[in-house]
Order: sequence, then structure tokens, then C-alpha cells
Amino acid sequence: MTSAQNRPLTLPFSKRAGRARSRPADDATTPVRQNVPKKRPAVSGPSIREPRVNLLPIEVHVDRRERTTARRAWMGVLVALAVVVLATGAAIAHQLDSASSLSAAQEATSSLLAQQQRYSEVRSAEADTKVLQSAQAVGGSTEIDWDSALSGIRGALPEGVSISAMTIDSASPTQAFEQSSVPLQGQRVATLSLTVRTATIPSVPDWNDRLSALPGYADSTIASISLNADTGEYSAVVQVNLDADAYDGKYTKADD
Repeated sequence: MTSAQNRPLTLPFSKRAGRARSRPADDATTPVRQNVPKKRPAVSGPSIREPRVNLLPIEVHVDRRERTTARRAWMGVLVALAVVVLATGAAIAHQLDSASSLSAAQEATSSLLAQQQRYSEVRSAEADTKVLQSAQAVGGSTEIDWDSALSGIRGALPEGVSISAMTIDSASPTQAFEQSSVPLQGQRVATLSLTVRTATIPSVPDWNDRLSALPGYADSTIASISLNADTGEYSAVVQVNLDADAYDGKYTKADD
């Protein structure tokens, strides 16, 4: 008993308690390892889709397709209807524009006709004037300025020669002039037969040469020469032919 009492008293779990008390100091100085999950390396390869199962009945899919087709059909109908409406509107606008242009043209035509009716007498007078001018051009196409021609003939007379008789034959608008049957004679449109008296014969050929300077002169011939025994004068018949250059053309000249 005495030995038992002198032994030190040992308490159960005293070391454990001391260890337990000293752990906070150890824990404060020692880092705590945390369990961090490790990342798995990425695996390269085709993506794997999650399997799915469509449990809808077939009628639902058919109904959806029919609805989509119907919507598309109605959209096509609406587009076609819009095109028809636009085309109809454009046609109506064009028709209205054409009708307006036609109405304006008809009004202009009516105005012109009214003005023509107002000046119908003037138009009739202009038409008559044109007819008269045409008639003058036809009727005067064979006209010769005889005053000028005869003045030229008298001016060409030599001294001591006088005209005692004259005959003129010329073409007409309705009948062609008869041409000579003698060869080498040119075309002619008028013929003058002049009877002249002179005291000497040589003066007649000289006068015949002077006639060639006349406008429209074609040719001339001395038909006959005779002596008047009573007067002692010579009488000669000279035929002068004129060509188309003798026409005055005053009715056929264009107005300037």
C-alpha cells in the first residue's frame, strides 16, 4: 500500500490530451493540404451527342409539315396577288395617261379644224392662185419677148435698109412647132419672114450677119432678092429662125 501510494499517478489519456492541446500550435505553423480535384486531360475526338428519343407520334410531324407547306403556299398566293395588284395599277395609270394624251390631241385637232374653217376662203384663194400660176407657166412656156426681139432686128438694120413686111410663126403650148426638112438645120421654135428694101445688094448680107447677135438666134437665110424697075430698089425676103433660148421664161422662173 505504501509503495502504491508513492507511485506517480498516471491519468488515462493524459498524453493524448496534451497532444490534443499542442495540435493547434502545430496546425498554425503547418500548412493544411486541401484536396483539389485533378483536371482530367482533354480528350480529342468526335463529339458525342447525347442520345435522344422522339416520342411524338408521326401524325404530329405530318401536321407540322402540312402547316409549313400551307404557310408557304399562302405566302406565294399573297405575293402573286400583290404582283397582280401592282400590274393592274400600272395598267390603269397607263390607260389614264393615254386617255389624257388622246383627249389633248383631239382638242388640238378640233382647234386646228376650227381655224381652218375660219380661213377656208383664204385657202381656197391660195389654191386658185396656184392653179392660175400653173396655167400661166404652161401657157407662157412658149412666149417670146417680141418687143425685145423686133427691137434687136431693127437695131441690126444697115443704113438705107427698111422693113416693108413681116410674118411671124411660132410654137404654141398645145402644138409643137414644125421643123425644117432641110438637113443640118437646128431646132427652132419661131420663124420670122422679113421683107426689106434696099438700094444696094451688098447691104443685105451684111444685115444677115448682124442678126446672129440676137438672143435665141438659130439661123437665117435670104430666100429671094428682086429689083423693082419703077423705084430702082431691091426687095429681099429674109427668113430668121429662133430656138428655145428666145423664150423669156417669165412665168417659169422660180421666185427668189
